[in-house]
Amino acid sequence: MGSRGKRVAVGAAAVLGAALFTVTSTTSAQAAPLYGGNWNADDVKIRKGPSTDLAIVDRGYKGDGAAVKCWVKGEGVYGDNIWWYVKNVNSSKNVWGYTSDYYFNVASGNPPKC
Repeated sequence: MGSRGKRVAVGAAAVLGAALFTVTSTTSAQAAPLYGGNWNADDVKIRKGPSTDLAIVDRGYKGDGAAVKCWVKGEGVYGDNIWWYVKNVNSSKNVWGYTSDYYFNVASGNPPKC
């Protein structure tokens, strides 16, 4: 291979390497961290959105594990308008939904706003 062929091959490898790095970095950056939490009451409703008017998709209970992605402001529940986007990890439904901060505590970390 001549020197021109080597330069083309090295240039193509550099471009491919940069493209792979970009795809890998973008994919990793999109995966939001999860936080833990727990319900401070039994039979807490996990809803389709941050409102008591919306459908119940699952329920949380004291002692169940929870995964938390983020929080939003929604309908006030006893004066508290923060809702957590959560999943009950002990449930077989494996669905994400919203639960009021009034009935839920984040165990550690500081989840971002959704």
